[in-house]
Amino acid sequence: MNLIIAAFYEMSLWIIALFAMPKFAYNYLVHRKYRKSLLDRFGFNLPDIKNHKAPIIWIHAVSMGETKAVVSLAREIKRLIPSCAIMISSTTETGHAEAKRSLPFADYHVYLPFDFNGIIKRIVKQVSPKMVILCESDFWYNFLRNSKMQGASIALVNGKISKRSANRFSKAPFFSKRMFNLFNTMCTQNIYYEELLAAAGAPADRLFVTGNLKFDDDYPQLNAEEVKQWRQKLGISPNHIVLTIGSTHNPEEQLFINTLREVWKKVPQLKVIIVPRHPERFKTVGTLLENGRINWIAFTDIARSTGKEQVILIDAMGMLRMCYQLSDLSIVGGSFTDKVGGHNILEPCWYGKPVLFGPHMDTQRELVDLVNQAYAGEQVTEKELQYALERLLLNENQLHKIGQQGLALIRQLKGSTQRTVDALKPLLNQIK
Repeated sequence: MNLIIAAFYEMSLWIIALFAMPKFAYNYLVHRKYRKSLLDRFGFNLPDIKNHKAPIIWIHAVSMGETKAVVSLAREIKRLIPSCAIMISSTTETGHAEAKRSLPFADYHVYLPFDFNGIIKRIVKQVSPKMVILCESDFWYNFLRNSKMQGASIALVNGKISKRSANRFSKAPFFSKRMFNLFNTMCTQNIYYEELLAAAGAPADRLFVTGNLKFDDDYPQLNAEEVKQWRQKLGISPNHIVLTIGSTHNPEEQLFINTLREVWKKVPQLKVIIVPRHPERFKTVGTLLENGRINWIAFTDIARSTGKEQVILIDAMGMLRMCYQLSDLSIVGGSFTDKVGGHNILEPCWYGKPVLFGPHMDTQRELVDLVNQAYAGEQVTEKELQYALERLLLNENQLHKIGQQGLALIRQLKGSTQRTVDALKPLLNQIK
């Protein structure tokens, strides 16, 4: 039966790949996506680890958000088992870059190869991990199955799953139960995801609610002098009010541009920093600003700044958290389009900055509840956005109060890393 399921899964992958090929080719040729990662995803360029005697713990984090989430956990594992070698794998190029930046202590930074058995089997056999840790919801059957065949224990951390995915898994229990049974331990962000995973076919006795690892992330903090220097570099004067709009997607930028035109009429001293989620969209967003006749400048051209620009487009990676620290107010994108489901709306709260976000937060329901209950920000519709911006930007006391409530919320949420480590200890003790 297992061979039949494996064959069915492999065939399904090839069919999906066939239909995805046109879009993949378009993104590769037009938007230059996957240029740095394509060969790696086919299993080439893997570091030579054949002679590595240390036990390998393979941590997989799909993209930037998941990578940031596992930093504190990976650091704690390295502290507990200093003799182990940590391999961090990513799916996206932004995730890979973030892994190199935020986990320099890892022994290997690689891309997870495509899950075709002919590719992944060879790689897993070469790595021969003692433990595989997946972050959030990137379930690849061949990767998990081959890891288990090599003797690895498998754990899920910061686990989550959408209701749609859970429904799909529940309709194919012959497959989902076998896949989820490969896990020794599954740590979830909250009871909602625990119940969804159980409904999808995960063994209830292996599920543990340990909280969201993103709450324990070590966020970089600028001191007052560094904030002043960065504001000067970006052409932000003391009389400016600063709004950072982070992690934006298509078509959100056009909505924000249209809204800002009206807001500037009442708040002319407003300086806006826009940070698109994906680097391949930097040029597109610049074109939108140009076509909208907005006075703007790209960060990479900031040396030419006159200080009179209304918008600064951040066309470099790894700068969002710095931008939040320069701001008086923030908007987190991915929440004004139903194609994304939201991003981490707690990031601005770490720096005491009020946060606005849109109605489409399907993948971040817990964060919405936390922010709303703490009065650390507001969820608004497209029509409400302009009024919310004007109301908050013109009320310094209200901005400060909401920001302080966000800081208090963050202090309450810490501890997920230790709870996760405690849940993983039976597996980690087998490696020591």
